[in-house]
Amino acid sequence: MNLRVLALSPYPLAGPSPRYRLYAYQKPLRDRGIDLDIQPFLPPLAFQLRMNGAKNHPVVLAQVGAAAFKRLLQARTAQSRYDLIYVHRQTAPFAQAYFDKAFLRSKLPIVFDMDDAVFTEYSIDLLLRGSVAATVGNSYLSSYVNLISPSTHVAVIPTVVDTMKYRVKDQQRQNARPVVGWIGTSSTFENYLLPFLPGLISVCKRLNAEFHVIASLDVQARAEAVGAKFIPWSLDTELRNLQDFDIGVMPLREDSYVRGKCAFKLIEYGAIGIPSIGSDIGANREVLKHGITGLLASNQEEFETHLVTLLTRPDLGRPLGLAARRIIEQRFSLAAQIDVMETVIRDAVKWKTI
Repeated sequence: MNLRVLALSPYPLAGPSPRYRLYAYQKPLRDRGIDLDIQPFLPPLAFQLRMNGAKNHPVVLAQVGAAAFKRLLQARTAQSRYDLIYVHRQTAPFAQAYFDKAFLRSKLPIVFDMDDAVFTEYSIDLLLRGSVAATVGNSYLSSYVNLISPSTHVAVIPTVVDTMKYRVKDQQRQNARPVVGWIGTSSTFENYLLPFLPGLISVCKRLNAEFHVIASLDVQARAEAVGAKFIPWSLDTELRNLQDFDIGVMPLREDSYVRGKCAFKLIEYGAIGIPSIGSDIGANREVLKHGITGLLASNQEEFETHLVTLLTRPDLGRPLGLAARRIIEQRFSLAAQIDVMETVIRDAVKWKTI
């Protein structure tokens, strides 16, 4: 049976979360008879301006107003056009309860999706209780759904990469300076990488390595101030710039939001076959098996010690990276999860009609 799904996202393709949890599935689902009509709330220009710190730019304000009207129109016409509504993270980036109620009134089955502990920032409980199913990135998020809405069917679908696009990096060029790297958003840079960065860069300088930061432009001054090489993120250059990394890092700090994170940086590093170091927290432990697919660190001192090991013993890093790649192919790839995603969507339509 062919199905038409209205997929709501707060952000367009340039947003990392919908890019890997919605857009990545669009073509393979279409090949299986499921049309995923992805409707981001923010248009690309407004999203880009917000990413670069211009949240109150007149263009942003005008486009947000138009987007709100469009969202309400989608809620009112959804029942006649679609078989199911798939909500990634939130129906809209503000006034969530208002928009949630509008889509709940459509009486269509709803599947709610999250890859972070978004409930620490805004309430999703109303939408969860009205959802027949939820797709979540890890077991911590699954536990929250079960607590709030026991009747909602839950499927753990990790955030995935297309391993046909993420190719294993060639071995480090001889006589080239090794590159340690991090990729992320402005908020994750500020909250998680920056406290570790001076120490990591000190290790890099001592061992003749570079530290690259791939992020939005508003990160540039802060990254360069502590000695990192800043690489502006763009959709067109992301994979190419990742291929420059020889070692990836993902430091975190323990809090309720972090426990819901899906270790996606480690998934990206593993997909290109490079060794990585991650904080010994939450889903990081599912991707990194210490000493097998990467190295886990409990504090900054361990991060720096592990970095010294990988920089001075590149022969140890290559097997870790290749083992990580195998884990990505088995559990964290589009090919590994597409069957689960299709089943959730088709079952959600059946559950609503029972």
